[in-house]
Amino acid sequence: MKPTALVFFDLDGTLLNQHSEVEADVVKAITDLKAKGGVPIIATGRTNIEFQHVVKATDIHSSISMNGQFITYEGTEIYRSVLPRETVRRLKDATDERGLGLSFYTDKWIRTTVENDTVKKAYQFIHTGMPEIDPTIHLNEDIFMALVLNEEVHHDQYFRETFPELSFYRNTPYSMDTISNGNSKATGIKQLQKQLGLEHVPTFAFGDGPNDLEMFGIADYSVAMGNGISELKEQASFVAKSNLDGGIIEGLQHFDLI
Repeated sequence: MKPTALVFFDLDGTLLNQHSEVEADVVKAITDLKAKGGVPIIATGRTNIEFQHVVKATDIHSSISMNGQFITYEGTEIYRSVLPRETVRRLKDATDERGLGLSFYTDKWIRTTVENDTVKKAYQFIHTGMPEIDPTIHLNEDIFMALVLNEEVHHDQYFRETFPELSFYRNTPYSMDTISNGNSKATGIKQLQKQLGLEHVPTFAFGDGPNDLEMFGIADYSVAMGNGISELKEQASFVAKSNLDGGIIEGLQHFDLI
């Protein structure tokens, strides 16, 4: 049966609490959303192995992960985008020259080039363990997304100018999500709709951060969390309470999705 709505949820600062977990009342709201014909879809900068606890808790089996680089629908892969190997090699050289860490992502594993304080803080910030260290894996494996591990923001402009073929999203104080230029959560939504013939199903987006801006720009309706950045709130159809104060439920109720 055709869905009544496609509802895209960012994770950190949106669907998850401060411990990167899903509250029981949010799990119930997801169940109620499904009961009304809506399809919940995770839309995140994280890769799939990082949110399996969310899948288990919510029974959400559709996702746009790594900021649009990898898409699944009801557990089946429908799209992937691989970073050019030469670009990844140059990116690794650039981070090495500046003494920065670089992490490599696929849907099945994460590896990082070094272990230092910034790398540790980056993964502690999202309540995830340190990845295995492998500074050469990018030479022989396809990489979907990278993470430039850097808390000195003066480096950011260098990477944006030096790698115009990439997009950089600073989503934490310790890292920049790095994907193919032209890809985003927004392009992920469009790919999903196109692949499944769901272009005319209403879309709803929930988020709080800078990598949600493009998603808000193409969704029919958007809900910014009260803890979200000001630019997102200005663009949103509705500003809900914070993710810690019932914002998900309020947003779903506002649009009669539950």
